[in-house]
Amino acid sequence: MKTIYIFDMDGTLTPSRREMTPDFEIFFSQWANEHTFFLVSGSNLEKIKEQVPQYILDLSEGVFTCGGNQLWLNNELSYNHEFKPSEDLLSFLKEEIENSNYPLRAGNHIEDRGSMLNFSIVGRDCSLEERLDYFKYDINTQERASIANEIITRWDNLDAVIGGQISIDITPRGMNKSQVLNEVKKFYSDEQYIFIGDRTMEGGNDYPLAKVMHDTLHCSVYQAGEPSAEDGYKDTQKILEKLSDK
Repeated sequence: MKTIYIFDMDGTLTPSRREMTPDFEIFFSQWANEHTFFLVSGSNLEKIKEQVPQYILDLSEGVFTCGGNQLWLNNELSYNHEFKPSEDLLSFLKEEIENSNYPLRAGNHIEDRGSMLNFSIVGRDCSLEERLDYFKYDINTQERASIANEIITRWDNLDAVIGGQISIDITPRGMNKSQVLNEVKKFYSDEQYIFIGDRTMEGGNDYPLAKVMHDTLHCSVYQAGEPSAEDGYKDTQKILEKLSDK
């Protein structure tokens, strides 16, 4: 039985919103030449290319972007699930930006990726230092979890999950990473599937896929360190090395 790997990106293969580290790139490029894998991220393809070298993307079977709502094969878009956010949702998000006690607003707070909304109180234009500061603030206040729960409560047709260090991914219900397994099976059916992510716990943006895989035969899920840890890729390397030893 062939093993098919599925990887999250931020916190799993790279530090959050940063390039793959040189040491891990050497390890993973060698590993990728000998294994079959897909990549799934909440980011769009442009952001993924800023973090993962193109030659490694070329070694993958496919790249799922925007939380699984787009699939890229050989750098060509295979499918795209569109999402048009309602005005009341956008108004709610703007109110959350205004009402948050976090003091900094860096810009690019509501990013429409066509298939999903990425929402951030501090804003995606923040610096690395500002990103880490908000991440610490959010750990203490659980602000993102509170906003995500409010969205799910108010809109029964939407999903909202915590992604990365500063944001929330908002999609129509079911249009999240959970759809990736069935898509992968269209290419490789009746195989063994392994998913590695840094937010596989409930409320995280890897959880929908992790839950589906926990409930499916011949599937395994591995947690890459603490959520959005800067060195989660080191745990990924340890996991892959251990699996290779079996």
